[in-house]
Formats: sequence, structure tokens, C-alpha cells
Amino acid sequence: MTEQLAPGIQDRTATLLGWAIFVTFFVLFFNIINLPRTPLGQREGMQLWHDSLGLIVGLLCWWRVFWFIRGPRLRPPEGMPENSFAFSRAILFVLIFVFAAEFVIGLMYAWGEGRAIMMFRWQFPQLLETTESLRISTGYPHSALAFYYLMLFFLWFALGAWQNFKYKSGWRRLFPGEKV
Repeated sequence: MTEQLAPGIQDRTATLLGWAIFVTFFVLFFNIINLPRTPLGQREGMQLWHDSLGLIVGLLCWWRVFWFIRGPRLRPPEGMPENSFAFSRAILFVLIFVFAAEFVIGLMYAWGEGRAIMMFRWQFPQLLETTESLRISTGYPHSALAFYYLMLFFLWFALGAWQNFKYKSGWRRLFPGEKV
């Protein structure tokens, strides 16, 4: 796109996607923490929420990845060098891309287990055959990526804190909204 934005400001689509991903992932994160601690016979409701929110977050993240590539080019906030801004945006892009990849791997893991994936009682069609090798080869990466995106989030947040300290770029840019 050729839309020209003011320095440190992002477009409405990116802002809305940011908020939607933030809110749905925030709820999903509490589910992620509690699901393994729930006894096996009592996980059905939590698994439904996990699948439903995971599908929503995954689809939103793929849309955001597309918008990172095709949306308007952002300019750094006043006083922040282009390279520093580009580094924080690259970390954010990788974080969103990892969420999107986690979605695909999660689908394959559920199919490998032979589980029906439900989105608020609507069944998502199974596209891969249930096999033990699919379950094993996707289960570990599905879990490991959770630690990876936490590391990326803390790296992005630490860089944002440093940028705020050094360039006075403002804390609001670390939360969803129009400021970047």
C-alpha cells in the first residue's frame, strides 16, 4: 500500500487486529495455564475453549501477518532511529508469525490425537489422518513454541522499555493501539 501514515502511528486495521489478538490471546493464555492442571476427565469444557480461542487467535494472526506484509509502511516515532524501530517491528512480526504457526501445528497435533476440533460447538473438518507419528511430531513443537513466544514477548517488551528509556518513545506503544 502507498498510504502515508504519521510517524509512530499505525492504520486502523492493524490497530483492530492488535486489540483482537491481545484480548483473545489473553483469555487463551489463562486456559493454556490451567488446562494441564485440570484432571483428565474434566477437560472437555476447557479443551473446547482452547480449540475455539486457538482457532480465533490463529486466524487473526495469519490476517495480521498478511497485513504486516501488505499494509501501509510504518514510520518510527519522532526521535527513534529507523534501525531500532525496525528491530522491534521484526521481533513483533516473528512473535505474531509464531502464534500463526502454533495454530497450524496445534491443528495437526489434535488430528494426530484423533480429537475433533470444535469451535464453539461447530466441528472443524479433519484434514489429516490420525497417526501416532503425527501426534508425536507435532505435540512437542506445539508445547515448545509456547516457551518460544514467551521469550519473544519478553525480548520485545525489554527492547520497548529500553527504547522508551533511550528515545522517550512512550510506553503506550507497547500495547495495542494506534501508536507504534
